[in-house]
Amino acid sequence: MNILVNETHIIDLTGEMAKQHVDAYVHPTNNYLWFSSEVSESLKRIAGEYIETAATNAGPIEVGQAVIAPHGRLKCRYLIHTAAWGQDMMTSELKIRQAVTAALDLAAAQGCVSLAIPAVGANIGGFSMPNAVQATFLAILEHCQQRTSLREIRFLTADKIMENLVERLMQTALLAIPPEPGGSA
Repeated sequence: MNILVNETHIIDLTGEMAKQHVDAYVHPTNNYLWFSSEVSESLKRIAGEYIETAATNAGPIEVGQAVIAPHGRLKCRYLIHTAAWGQDMMTSELKIRQAVTAALDLAAAQGCVSLAIPAVGANIGGFSMPNAVQATFLAILEHCQQRTSLREIRFLTADKIMENLVERLMQTALLAIPPEPGGSA
């Protein structure tokens, strides 16, 4: 599914981040920028161990912040690490939304036009996948309602359950977004 918010297409896509041809990848992690998720392993498998060392050398950062580190052989211009939890492995809707907002703002500041992002904070410290999907989507939606260089945000889902959640959120957003004069949302 694809929705248009202002000038940005938000696309629900099942796929591996490391295979996306976009300007930036958003890598959700903790504030020490450790690679400890399926997304992390996929990125390392393609780019090499070097990117984990480069990321951890760029940390630690505060929870809710984002930083760019070298991307190795990945198919992106920027690898943005965003901290949605700390060493306690606990996150919340607020932390996720702050982390996603920081990553999107950083991508826009670099002039990125396209970006791939998974659900941030899913199953971290007991924070449920549906709540992580919703928090990530709401931060993306809020970002798109402002002026941004981003014209395409690929919200990557891992399976049909996540895809269905994102599609329901997109359908709800479409109902809330006023149509453009002379066109449709």
